Amino acid sequence: MRDKIGEIHSKRTSLNQSDIDFIPSFNIRKNKLNCSIKTSQKKSEFAFYLYLNDEKVRQKWYSENNKVEFKIEKTPIEKFEIIFFIRDSESNLVSRSIKYDKFEPEENTIKSKNQYNFFTSPDKKTIYKSINSSNNELLELLEKPGKMKRFSKILKGKQFSSQISNHIVKGFDEEPNGSYKSNYIEGYRLDLLCLLMSKYPSFNLPSKLEMNKVMQQSEVLLNALEDAKSSGELCGDWALHNLIYSIDKDIIYNIDLEGFMTYDPLPKWANLEKIVSWIEKLKHIYSNS
Repeated sequence: MRDKIGEIHSKRTSLNQSDIDFIPSFNIRKNKLNCSIKTSQKKSEFAFYLYLNDEKVRQKWYSENNKVEFKIEKTPIEKFEIIFFIRDSESNLVSRSIKYDKFEPEENTIKSKNQYNFFTSPDKKTIYKSINSSNNELLELLEKPGKMKRFSKILKGKQFSSQISNHIVKGFDEEPNGSYKSNYIEGYRLDLLCLLMSKYPSFNLPSKLEMNKVMQQSEVLLNALEDAKSSGELCGDWALHNLIYSIDKDIIYNIDLEGFMTYDPLPKWANLEKIVSWIEKLKHIYSNS
């Protein structure tokens, strides 16, 4: 069995499974779940199990094909797990599992419909945004020359040189239809902070110390947005429902990576003046709470 740097280990050798050259991946497109295994192992066979809502529903037994396409019904998916297997010529067997749970963000009254279905990894480190059939605009945009490359650079944090880059969540595993994975940000969504402070002040709000940090980082964000405008790089949807204050990193992130494609250039109703007014509203509500 080969490890990640290409060295070959015999069956008698003790090799940590995490060191084996074996990269599983998946995507969901139009009621089909596509699985694949990337590896440099020679003369290997591959197998795949699919579990939906804790029930084993599909399997592909060992073959030389390192890819499989599972058709999935239109029934709602609450959780799914894919188990990937690889078996080499010496009958060494390795398996890896990918699990995701359905995630439903709190609704925002401004948005009529989410264009993505959301799934989070069990450790809440990754969120998978799987595009649904309601959004053809982004797909059509990404099919234009150079647009997919730009989207990839945005996800990797390589598109912008201004301070704005520090406030954009990092993504990966982008797909041609606009689906992608990104880091899951644990923290406070700014539009929900506005709502809670203005309409439900008796709720269990973040501490004063945490709220002061949110206000301080709001100023840092505004400076970064001004810098981006000066550099000619300001784009994206900076509405409060796309902004999350990260408790761990003490910074405000824009989690709407697709917005940097569809809001370029900024529309008038979402220009810098509007963004400033939204953040100033948050600060005003806090100062009077």
